[in-house]
Amino acid sequence: MKKETWEWIWTGFAILLLAIVVVTTLPQVFTVGGTSTVFSADIPSNTPTSMVIQTTVYAEEYVFMVQEHGGGIDSELVLPNGTVLPYYYNLMVVHPGQYLNMTMYAVMGKTATENMYIPVYNSKYVVDTQIVPGLTQYAVWYAATSSGTPIAEGAYAFLDGEYNGPWFSYDVGEILVIPTSGYFSPNDISSYISSSNAAHSSGLVGDPYNPPIIVVSGSSPVLYAVSDKYAAFNDSIPGPTFIINANSTATLKLYIPTPDNDHNWLDNYTASGTPEPMTGLYVGVYAVWWNGTITPVAYQMLNASTYNTYMTFTFRANAPAYVYGIIYPAYYVYNLDGMSNPLTGEQAGYLMSLWGTILVEG
Repeated sequence: MKKETWEWIWTGFAILLLAIVVVTTLPQVFTVGGTSTVFSADIPSNTPTSMVIQTTVYAEEYVFMVQEHGGGIDSELVLPNGTVLPYYYNLMVVHPGQYLNMTMYAVMGKTATENMYIPVYNSKYVVDTQIVPGLTQYAVWYAATSSGTPIAEGAYAFLDGEYNGPWFSYDVGEILVIPTSGYFSPNDISSYISSSNAAHSSGLVGDPYNPPIIVVSGSSPVLYAVSDKYAAFNDSIPGPTFIINANSTATLKLYIPTPDNDHNWLDNYTASGTPEPMTGLYVGVYAVWWNGTITPVAYQMLNASTYNTYMTFTFRANAPAYVYGIIYPAYYVYNLDGMSNPLTGEQAGYLMSLWGTILVEG
């Protein structure tokens, strides 16, 4: 009896300590990681507002939604059906030398803790910030080196650095650093390739989140991207970054095999618990314009007849950059034999992986 009494005393003491911590810290825990205003620690007070993009990141499980405003960039994604979204998925757009002043939220009820991780590349800052449900986090990414020299224009990966479920490795995006006007210069392309190759051979060796760069020259380039069993183009998430010449007539060929395994989120489970290939998703090419607006250029609908064959898209390269593939998330449910429920466990969320970028050199 005495032993049980002491156990109850220690249990009550632990509960009391937890209550004290909660009460004393409650007013202070809702903001973590910085401040929503321009602050001298990361953004000098004399920075022109034209060089700061106010960026809001909404983290859902397996996807980042990004809203941007300021610095000549306003996030706008136009889908082929005419729907206009005021945000991007797993993408940020910025001009060289600008700051992304990020405010980050975890969407309540749709995610566990996530993490915004942006490797250094040749930028001044590494971002490594937890995004916790119920809290607000802040971070800054600077499209310039520590000396203030703008980094090379190009596509730089960011990812979820927090394991929050079996599909967390698909929660990967790109910061697309585009020119303020015109096209990517040969010098910038050379510098971008050089810095990316250095990352591939040092800190990011074997990293599937640092997409390969494929240069396809000529006036009629043909680009190939093939999905593997994990729903990744050319074994990379995002898919390869292609570089083509301005005003060329490009042909993009995308091959997506019929999904037949649980490693592939396109094999979606029905309510009865049997997997079926997803259909009704737009696959296409979208222009990224200098002000951040993204518009459809060529597209097809994914269905039974477009699996297992090359989907072909032809377009004239007159925008500074393009994104291709399935550039918005689809809802995936794992429900083997109809056994998924709150007691045995549930796994569902918005996913995207079959996409990549194209840079236009001029």
